[in-house]
Amino acid sequence: MSGGSEERGPLRLPRTRRYTLYVISIGVFATGALWLIYHYFMGKEGPFGIQKHPLEVVWLQTHGIISAWALWMFGVLWPIHVLRGWNMRWRRWSGGAVTAAIFLLGVTGLGLYYIESREIREMNSIVHWVIGLIVLVLFFIHWLSKSTPHRDKGPYPWPWFRKRHPVGGEKA
Repeated sequence: MSGGSEERGPLRLPRTRRYTLYVISIGVFATGALWLIYHYFMGKEGPFGIQKHPLEVVWLQTHGIISAWALWMFGVLWPIHVLRGWNMRWRRWSGGAVTAAIFLLGVTGLGLYYIESREIREMNSIVHWVIGLIVLVLFFIHWLSKSTPHRDKGPYPWPWFRKRHPVGGEKA
């Protein structure tokens, strides 16, 4: 069998699932970025202060809808990609960082909906969009990194533990 599946290992997603992930990820990132632009740079001075651009609300609502799909997609990926990759010790740093960022985006996103205090909500909003901008970089690091699973080193990541507990009958 030749092709990308062999090169990238057993964690490579099927084409449909991979493209679905890409479309949802681009959608959630683009609508979030557009909201940022319209929120911070497109407001107009009115008689009662700065008025929101009418499209700001559209981008925010669209972002929320696509974010629900993104959380669904993460749920789809959890058992077949995230857990298997973690157990194989494949790209743990980058995958762990992406997973942590997605978890924090979910928590801060819920905070944006449920937090009533204006000060805390504004701080939560900044944390949410900063992580949202960073997660794109983390995703590309994860996607472009070339690593192999550490099966030869056994299930223990610590070298001093492997010496005392060799894997596969190896002599210490």
